[in-house]
Amino acid sequence: INVLERQREIGVMRAVGASNTAVRRIFIAEGLLIGFMSWLIALALAWPLSRLMSDAVGQQVMNAPLDYEFSFVSVLGWLVAVMVLATFSSFWPAWSASRLTVQEVLAYE
Repeated sequence: INVLERQREIGVMRAVGASNTAVRRIFIAEGLLIGFMSWLIALALAWPLSRLMSDAVGQQVMNAPLDYEFSFVSVLGWLVAVMVLATFSSFWPAWSASRLTVQEVLAYE
């Protein structure tokens, strides 16, 4: 989330009365959305690919397919990890964006 590229948008929000907290929440929400979407894409790719790898490794090593188990608890654990990392990685840009004033944005333009 690049604050410099979105200064005009931030300036408009600040000009119409958006508080620091509102701007911060928008940036953190966007970071969480990006994190969630990346988790969904990773899940969609990991499920079939790990099944294929399990079969291939089993055939190469033991001449038999390995038992394949996709743990629901692990999937939820990764979701929590991704959401925590997305929140932390969004905090600094959100904090920077919320501190911009309308005057700073107009001076940048």
